[in-house]
Amino acid sequence: MDENRIYKTTNYGIFKLKFGNRPIDVGHVNKLRRSMSKEFIKTPITVNKKMEICDGQHRFTAIKALGLPIFYRVSSESLDAIRTMNQNNKNWSFDDYLASYVALESRKDGNIGPYTQFNVFKRQTKLPNAVCLAMLTDNKSHNTTADFKNGKFEIPAGQFGVATKQAKMIAEIGQYYEGYKKQKFIMAMLLLFKDEQFTFKKFIKKLSMNRNKLYHCINTLDYVDTIERLYNWGSSNKVKFRR
Repeated sequence: MDENRIYKTTNYGIFKLKFGNRPIDVGHVNKLRRSMSKEFIKTPITVNKKMEICDGQHRFTAIKALGLPIFYRVSSESLDAIRTMNQNNKNWSFDDYLASYVALESRKDGNIGPYTQFNVFKRQTKLPNAVCLAMLTDNKSHNTTADFKNGKFEIPAGQFGVATKQAKMIAEIGQYYEGYKKQKFIMAMLLLFKDEQFTFKKFIKKLSMNRNKLYHCINTLDYVDTIERLYNWGSSNKVKFRR
């Protein structure tokens, strides 16, 4: 087939959804259906030589439901190239990338991949993506989100266990502080976990005795200041945590 040509068909059966592409968002499909019912813009989908849909699976699903003709072009672009294109267009969400890489890892033999581990950690902790990313990378990279989307996400050796232990301690705080899942608060806790002066057992005891001293803050450093005051409350030997 000619890559420079746009084809047209109503034979929906010749197309296949590409394994590893982002999951179908039913809400987005319904939105497209309503839009197409009013005005059908003939934007072609992109398929590879196996007729797997690399770009436009939501448009395809909506068009098929309406019984309209499919306009498509054949491309040799890989799924990685499609991801990159959609990243620039801001079409793929963080969870789309996660689902895509988890699906691809499921086809590989051997150890569980980092994206699958991320997915397990996220489901177990129910923490925001940015927090999971910081905890599983030990917050050592400034390009973690870009690396994640580009398939370069890695979890340092032993860090999954460390993050799991930290997540359990953060969850324990939830019985005393309703904002325990706030990103700024968790970032403050991650700083404190690395401070040899900080003892979680002492902190949780102080918090259980005077929970009103822990309140919502604007940023991470304000949280560190607040936790430090709580930690020093009633103690003769005051500590100064690293910032």
